[in-house]
Amino acid sequence: MTRPVSPQAGFTLAETLVALFILAIVSSAGAALLIGATTTSQQIRDQEQITRQLDVAQRLIRQDIMAMDTRAVRSTDGFSGAINLYGEKPRGEAPFLTFVRSGWLNPGYVEPRSGLQSVAYALRDGDLIREASLRPDATSGTPVSSRVLLNNVRTVELGFQRGDQVSEFWNGDSELTRSLLPDLIKMTILFEDGTQLTLAALTGGQA
Repeated sequence: MTRPVSPQAGFTLAETLVALFILAIVSSAGAALLIGATTTSQQIRDQEQITRQLDVAQRLIRQDIMAMDTRAVRSTDGFSGAINLYGEKPRGEAPFLTFVRSGWLNPGYVEPRSGLQSVAYALRDGDLIREASLRPDATSGTPVSSRVLLNNVRTVELGFQRGDQVSEFWNGDSELTRSLLPDLIKMTILFEDGTQLTLAALTGGQA
């Protein structure tokens, strides 16, 4: 005798709605986790970029100071007196630190230039900028290489130490000080978020 086949049971409307509700909760949680992971990854990349920028800026500034030379140069207008080092707290967009550095590599003297380079640091619209002239005795037409080292900078404080004397200002434009350099230069960079970066280096390759 053949047993009658019972009709196959299906999902009720209530069960279907419950399943869809659970699926929606799981999908929302998965999307939140994915968005969180993406945001965290972006934050890590941003922090890595900031760290690299700080490392490059510190290294370049220290190298410039350590390669500082007593060579005096005239301004681009050709009228101001010669100066070997000028530095003070930034006032406007004009360079707040200018000097000549040596050690500009020129293997085999292929390029028609010396190993000296005129360097200036300026603060413009929150950017710490390094400007380097092709020749120490630059004119208005001398090519200048400009590079933004740091962003969101509020101000920069300088300290010049020679012996036991420390000053926030240096102007090597007189006959008495033109051949002199401070023993050490300290630079404190204050950022808009309240953090600061302090670095110091001996001038002219002093040990």
